[in-house]
Amino acid sequence: MDRLYHALSSTCLRVRLLLFPFPARLRCGTFPTLEAEAKYWCIAARYRRHLAQSSARRPPQETSEIPLVTYYTPRLLPQYRDVQHLDEGSSVFSIPAKTFCKWHRMVFRGSYHPTHAQAVVRMKYYSHRDLKEMQRIARLLSDEQVLRRPWSPKYSELWKRWLDTKGPDVVIVFE
Repeated sequence: MDRLYHALSSTCLRVRLLLFPFPARLRCGTFPTLEAEAKYWCIAARYRRHLAQSSARRPPQETSEIPLVTYYTPRLLPQYRDVQHLDEGSSVFSIPAKTFCKWHRMVFRGSYHPTHAQAVVRMKYYSHRDLKEMQRIARLLSDEQVLRRPWSPKYSELWKRWLDTKGPDVVIVFE
């Protein structure tokens, strides 16, 4: 049944195309009135101005009054999509004075520890790698444990091991 239906419909289509062909189309369309053509060009100019804001072909102030057919070229993607590899030594790193004081209590034995004002001054003498290690060591214990527990040489040994393995700090001085 399906084959018969398909054969009849394709035959009917062929006969219809032979007897009643499609009207010949013009290659260029025309407008029925001059007002319709003027309206079309006004709408086209509005859309061209809208697309010119994001086009990379030419700046918007250089648009021509002659209605030329140009292709839309989008702008390049923004730079935020590029992968940026940061150099570890180039970034500025700082820690709060409270963290420095906490680290000092954990590493050095005794009752002579810097105040917050002294910590701000002393931190300037350490590299950013040292400050990162100070922050890491300071995070190993909570503030309450540092103040209440007796001093342990464990964190002092961590700091000494860090100083032995980190290597020299490279300093560049501009005069």
